[in-house]
Amino acid sequence: MKTIRKFFAWDGSLMQFLHRMGELILVNIAFVLCCLPLVTIGSSVTSFYYTVIKSIRRERGNPLQEFFGSMKRTLGNGCIVTVASALILGVLYIGARQQLDAGNRHLAAVYVGLIVLCVCVLVNLFPVMSRFSLRLPGLLKLSFVMGIRFLPVTVFTALGTAVVGWLLFFILPVPCIVILPGCWCYVVTFFMEKALLAYMPKPEPDEDAWYYEDRK
Repeated sequence: MKTIRKFFAWDGSLMQFLHRMGELILVNIAFVLCCLPLVTIGSSVTSFYYTVIKSIRRERGNPLQEFFGSMKRTLGNGCIVTVASALILGVLYIGARQQLDAGNRHLAAVYVGLIVLCVCVLVNLFPVMSRFSLRLPGLLKLSFVMGIRFLPVTVFTALGTAVVGWLLFFILPVPCIVILPGCWCYVVTFFMEKALLAYMPKPEPDEDAWYYEDRK
């Protein structure tokens, strides 16, 4: 009986779960709205990951404040990455289609390989942007290295994101967009953080390194 009462108490497991889900939905809605201008997608994804790992999982700070604070910090690089990625992937896709139509399967395979490489970099780039204060070339270099070193995480994240996108656009009802991306991002943090922490310096004794808590 005491276990049941504790479970349903205000500070019990059920209320904590509902509170966390509520915060996740709020951040998810902010993420969807900030993606609408399209050019802000990169910064929105970066801020989404940052908020989910810091405020939802580690319970640090106010989720919406953390999200919009990250949006402000990463807006410049995020817009550049979004526009450049759309152009590069668009050109590579058109090139692959043209080579297939011309019967040049080997050249088409080269274009497809470049598309896969770009996707692998992008999968890691947004979490990297959320954690490291580097110039864009440094962010790209680190994302490429992480994508190769932690290839299983990269593949898992890329395929999972593709499946989630497919479910949202073709299978599940529209309201699912306010919760499913957040749930998937929450799952991704458990794998992506291991890759990010491999490049994080060990914190000083008096440093509030929330990102390092998993290693304590």
